[in-house]
Amino acid sequence: MSVISKAFLDELRSRLKLSDIIGQRTTVTRAGREFKACCPFHNEKTPSFTINDEKEFFHCFGCGAHGDHLGFVMRHDNLPFMDAVEMLAAQAGMQVPRPTAQEREKIDRHDFYYKTMEEAARFFTSQLFDPTNSDILNYVRGRGLTDETIAAFRLGYAPDDAQALRTHLKAKKFNDNDMRTLCLTKKSTRGTDDYGFFRDRVMFPVTDKKGRIVAFGGRVLPDHVRPPNPTASFTPPKYMNSGETPLFHKGHLVYNISNARQAALDGRPVIVAEGYADVIALVQAGFSGAVAPLGTAMTETQISLLWDMIPTQDVADIKEPYLCFDGDNAGQRAAIRAMERILPILRSGVSARFAFMPTGQDPDDLIRAQGQEAMQAVLEKAIPLHEMIWRYLTLGKDFSRPEAQASLLKAIDDVTAQIADRNIQSSYKALLKSKFYEIKAGQNTQRGRHLRKSKDQYGAPQVQLSRPNANRDLSFRLVMGIIIKYPEFYDVFEEKMASIHSANQMLDQLRQNVISILSDTSGITHEELVEALENKGIEGDRIASLNRDMKLHAAYVFEQDAHEAIETGLKELLDRTGV
Repeated sequence: MSVISKAFLDELRSRLKLSDIIGQRTTVTRAGREFKACCPFHNEKTPSFTINDEKEFFHCFGCGAHGDHLGFVMRHDNLPFMDAVEMLAAQAGMQVPRPTAQEREKIDRHDFYYKTMEEAARFFTSQLFDPTNSDILNYVRGRGLTDETIAAFRLGYAPDDAQALRTHLKAKKFNDNDMRTLCLTKKSTRGTDDYGFFRDRVMFPVTDKKGRIVAFGGRVLPDHVRPPNPTASFTPPKYMNSGETPLFHKGHLVYNISNARQAALDGRPVIVAEGYADVIALVQAGFSGAVAPLGTAMTETQISLLWDMIPTQDVADIKEPYLCFDGDNAGQRAAIRAMERILPILRSGVSARFAFMPTGQDPDDLIRAQGQEAMQAVLEKAIPLHEMIWRYLTLGKDFSRPEAQASLLKAIDDVTAQIADRNIQSSYKALLKSKFYEIKAGQNTQRGRHLRKSKDQYGAPQVQLSRPNANRDLSFRLVMGIIIKYPEFYDVFEEKMASIHSANQMLDQLRQNVISILSDTSGITHEELVEALENKGIEGDRIASLNRDMKLHAAYVFEQDAHEAIETGLKELLDRTGV
């Protein structure tokens, strides 16, 4: 436990350039906005080690080394945390704060707690491999786990003897009060000795980010190993987890976090499964970034924790952990709950993908039955967050009637309103409404084709559009130019604007930005819209080129009292740009 505050460390990093710190120890060269070097942590001839001063991290694409100022110095100079802080603080001209007597006592107390938990884990492991418990070990191995995996996750067994762990820890000079505080034992209500919290269960140690054991999960033994007592009035829960302790707050941690963090730094996907056995099966199958919540639905803190685990190498990168859910109705409900937890804290550069397991199978079952490839196939079919929202809003519903369509539009507004970030909210609203109008346009197209065919049979004349050029790309440019010049027409043609697309990526990006701005702001003027577009990176030259097109091919838009002509022209142009 450290008493160095986050504010102090942030200030320390801000005073020192990471490239200077690393440049004092190896040769670095500028590469655009970043710096490059041959990695000091493995032998290489071609530089794959990058340094980003703005984002304050280094990353090696060769060996996966990643970290900040302190992480580099600790690893390169082989220094403990406090020594690295003191060295960098001296270089930055800062005084390292010293712990008070009360803080020092708290640190010492926590250190003793960690030692208590470590000794408990050793005891549980020794019991699993004790010859008298061979049936338990055979059961664990029978789940498809190798001895290497069992050792890596430090699996153990809590004996049925309620005094076994307490007796062992007291012999090692640990006391009852600490055991009780750490949820290793419980106080007896009958006035007898404290007794073990976990009994006759397979044990799963839970570690913090640094790999220190802070809690345990315990799984009841299956009926074929421990037949149920027919006279018992109580059925024990399948899983038990440690309660809240000074070391453990279950909503702030995920299982396997210390290993998964390193896997994420190495570029492996972060995968969230339901329980301990799923995580272990995933890791053994090669999915080393697997984690699980600790007996509860994902909390906002845990979701943020997942995003923090994933490094960002480029401004266009999106941190997307995979959230795995059962394929049944319960799994769908759990996915919706996760979606609802994500939306309020959604921000630029982060999201999630939703993966649904085959009905009746969890990752552990699927991998044991069909292997790693089957699990990989599930992940490849994972849907992004916006598709999950769309599924939530539309799955199994009929929107052929106008009332239902209006209800869907309102639902889109309601669900996107949960997103606190206004830019993200606006983008999601525009995307979802675009999907709505695409479907509606498809329905109208089918009806229109039938109607035109009926009219053609009676020789009805075809409408000829005279004003716009026949070129579809030019029509699209004219539409965008007119809407930007006269944004008040957007409300009239909102559906059409959302349903058209251009094969020209830059044009379609312009359309999406215009929709995003106008959907979020009513009564906006031409000048305000141009400024908002420029803030989104749309250069003024691109808008000027649209004005030149209008002067050549739609000069009527510059005439006085041209409202009716503009509306008619827009309608014709949008008809030409439609699919």
